[in-house]
Amino acid sequence: MAKSVRFAKFFLNVLLSVVLSFSMVPLAFADEAEGAAASPSVGSEVAPPTDKEASLNKALDDVATLEAGTDYDPGTMLALIDGAAVQADGSLISGLQGGEGISGLGSMEPVATGSWLGGLALVRVDVPDGMTLEEAAALLAADDNVVDFSLGYVCEPEYLSENAEAEVSTNDDINDALDKQWHLGFAEVPGAWSYMQNPDGTRVRGNVTVAVVDSGCDLDHPDLVANLDLENAYDVVTGGPLRGEVFTERGTAEEEFAGDNSPFSHGTHVCGIIGAETNNGIGTAGVSYDAKVLPINVFDPGTKKTPTGAIEAAFDYLFGLINNDINNDINIKVVNLSVGSDQAMPLVAEKLKSALEYYNLTVVASAGNGGTSGEHYPSDYEQCISVINATPDRVREKNSNYGSGTDISAPGFHVWSTVDGGSYGYKCGTSMAAAIVSGVAALLYTMDPDATAQQVRDAIIKGADSLSDPTTAAGMVSATNAMELLLFGVDYTDVETEEWYVVGGYFTYVGRAGLMKGYSGTSLFGPELDMTRAEFATVLYRMANPDSGATTDPSLYEDDRTGFADAVSGEYYTAALNWAKDAGIMTGDSSTNYTTVRPNDSLSRQEAAVMSQRFAGALGADTSVANMSTPDLLDWDDVASWARDAMTWCYHNAVISGWDNRDGTHSALPLKMVDRAQMTKIATVLDLDFAKKTSKPTV
Repeated sequence: MAKSVRFAKFFLNVLLSVVLSFSMVPLAFADEAEGAAASPSVGSEVAPPTDKEASLNKALDDVATLEAGTDYDPGTMLALIDGAAVQADGSLISGLQGGEGISGLGSMEPVATGSWLGGLALVRVDVPDGMTLEEAAALLAADDNVVDFSLGYVCEPEYLSENAEAEVSTNDDINDALDKQWHLGFAEVPGAWSYMQNPDGTRVRGNVTVAVVDSGCDLDHPDLVANLDLENAYDVVTGGPLRGEVFTERGTAEEEFAGDNSPFSHGTHVCGIIGAETNNGIGTAGVSYDAKVLPINVFDPGTKKTPTGAIEAAFDYLFGLINNDINNDINIKVVNLSVGSDQAMPLVAEKLKSALEYYNLTVVASAGNGGTSGEHYPSDYEQCISVINATPDRVREKNSNYGSGTDISAPGFHVWSTVDGGSYGYKCGTSMAAAIVSGVAALLYTMDPDATAQQVRDAIIKGADSLSDPTTAAGMVSATNAMELLLFGVDYTDVETEEWYVVGGYFTYVGRAGLMKGYSGTSLFGPELDMTRAEFATVLYRMANPDSGATTDPSLYEDDRTGFADAVSGEYYTAALNWAKDAGIMTGDSSTNYTTVRPNDSLSRQEAAVMSQRFAGALGADTSVANMSTPDLLDWDDVASWARDAMTWCYHNAVISGWDNRDGTHSALPLKMVDRAQMTKIATVLDLDFAKKTSKPTV
């Protein structure tokens, strides 16, 4: 076999170089050109498809390494051809099959067509009995109607039906189902949800779309329908709108299922893990907290397998949607691939490269259920985040693949989610684990819409918790750690997600806005530590000068001049103190004739109030208290006379509110020092209500 392949490759390379003159047809989808980094703008010409000579070499290499029992579509090749050969009813014009080169092959069947293919059609070509795959590849390479081609490998869903135990329920109350959703706790999803709070009290919900390339979805499921992109749901096999879940083996909703008799609605289960509606009082909650889910079917409902060409076509469809999404209404950010095979997929690899480098998509793939460390695709491609199935015991599930090609582990053992017919059930496999990681990726994009796919990948993988399994170094995904790494650059060990400053959205806001950071070289934020006067000035400076790097770049310290005798030049606060003095926000200590400022001393609530009022005034805001009532605070008389106007103004503008005594009363506590947790609220209110709404000070 090897010798014949080498001879065939040599002969065909010569034939291609002498006889063929390839005209590369620009497609409506992108096959990444080497070295390109940016996504093409809408309407721009994208990179040409893979050179057919390269496709031929890849096909011949694959043929040379085929082993008995390899899971590919026997006697089948996949080809992209001129779409003009496909008639309105989906059938092929018979004359094409009599054309040069392809005439020696058997019948052709359209796999996918549509305007998103840029005038091309993906077809499945039968290889006649007695013809080798090498000979078929040569014919396709020699035909001018053929743009690209590959072997007809097939993938299967990464689901362990023989180990799954399922139960069907209808409209479970969310509280009743919490004990079934162990995967949410193990993946530390609720902690990540804590950060999804706006300072105005509203919840940040999923504003991105996750494409689920799978077996479709129950489009009427009550726990999914609100979050499904029904307009763009697509069936690659039929070349038209998705009609529903193509894997359906179930009885009535009341019937109990177990083992191999469980509902096999694979895509519906994956979609539910990612995007089941949250807090709707039924069933289960998706990891993504209400991201949109775009289901795409690539599976033949009869064989329950998919040719790799269908996966390629699914990516082309997604690329077309993104290219036409001028207003970013769909906002596809994540692609879930809970499918796989042990055979390389070179053309799929090209799509993955385009997905990452042209379209900034995070692609998450299941690692496979073979229980080996061998090769597995598409998950082994570096453009994917490859996910291992982990159990509640924090070890690899015995059937899960592992090895150097894997990146992270996630709960995949008896995961509770939606199934066909409006019901729910357990499933087990790396499919489920991958879906959890896809949901986490969607959470990250929701909170940081400008994040790159590489940043999201790094946050997920670097934020993993250790896994007590010697066979894998891929730790357990932690949605909380990943969120903190993306938003703040570190997963803080001293920040509890249930604390008021996190739940209120203040901690998240100052992190996203770059106003406050943790202590350099540590994983500590110091929420209970006092805020120093220099730190306070630095936060104000960052609000008023968001484009300046003076507090982080020593070369921008305004010539290291210092306006106060005790302020040191070349420090992180130097530019901020100079600015604060020039703007009249910090005037210095009266006891030293205003020559010192005590930059490293803590500041009290009344001192913070004075600086906050002056800051708003420097921005042009109305800081008058003429029409403001005296705050109803128990210890108001303890407020210094020089701070009363400022405390009144801060109270009525919710900058520094009364201290809750937990008995229905509030206190001013003017001499209490401001800690860093309290500063997150002060900074959030000042930035949102004043720095972003008024003019900047001129200094």
